Amino acid sequence: MLNNYEYFLVLSEELNISNAAKRLFISHQCLSKYLKGIEENYGVSFFERKPKFALTPAGELMLETLRQIELAEQNLENQLIDIKEAKSGTINFGIPEGRYSILVPKLLKEFYDLYPKVKLNIHRETSPKMQEMVLDNSLDLFLSGISNITIHSLKYEIVLNEQMYIVISDNLLKQYFPHKYPECKKNFAKGVDLRLFKEVPFVLNEKNFNSRILLDRHLSELGISLNCINELTQPDIHYLLCAEDYAASFCLTMYLSGINQLNKFNNTKSHLNVFPIANFTAENPLALIYHKNKKFPSYINDLKKIIKKYCIPQSHILDEYEK
Repeated sequence: MLNNYEYFLVLSEELNISNAAKRLFISHQCLSKYLKGIEENYGVSFFERKPKFALTPAGELMLETLRQIELAEQNLENQLIDIKEAKSGTINFGIPEGRYSILVPKLLKEFYDLYPKVKLNIHRETSPKMQEMVLDNSLDLFLSGISNITIHSLKYEIVLNEQMYIVISDNLLKQYFPHKYPECKKNFAKGVDLRLFKEVPFVLNEKNFNSRILLDRHLSELGISLNCINELTQPDIHYLLCAEDYAASFCLTMYLSGINQLNKFNNTKSHLNVFPIANFTAENPLALIYHKNKKFPSYINDLKKIIKKYCIPQSHILDEYEK
């Protein structure tokens, strides 16, 4: 009675027979018959009908079991691909919105050159959503910080231990440090004391993001708050706003190359400075995360290598900011 187990999986996601039937391209009657059949076979109800359609404890157990079966089937297919030395398949890879433009264009091109018959699907989602997708087998792996990873069935490989930096334009430095500019830039290059920046306007990430959590912890240790004039979730917009002298901001290591490009092509009203932060020792471990029982075909190992390569800014950029 475990034939067509995907029927149960989709039904447990939709919790609506009509919607599930549409996703499965079968009739409402066919799906109802399937559900009635497995409930009669096992002698239990897998779904409550009232007051709303929902999984019963037996349904939760069935769902967990079928997810394991689905994962085992995916693992079998992946191992058979390598036995056949096939170079075709599909990968579902997740990445947060802010890192998409940095990594994906280069990643797609290089991976396609290696495996033109492997379809690489990119999903832009939040880290909590990508965790759910890995657990329901709709995502193979994703790139994220690991601070919110608490589920024992997930495994990760650290790609980069990111540092945090302050980003501020020359014009804002002139405005808020008029008697110390430009000499202050040499001192700030050794490490910025954020207590000197309390009056400077900042655009920050929202409070549930890893970088903001790390920053707020440091500010709490200093016993200060910053002049936050806006909160936005897209890091690339932060740096474009810095380039317009709207505010200062912060960045993690992976974003250094984007700021370097803004300066290189003169896409700023004034030069953007990137300074380390004094006594800021916390790091943001960036990792590839996947189900610990997932078995990958060999081409996913090549995908991992490409991702790791493009997550780390070029050495000359790191040398410029990590003095």
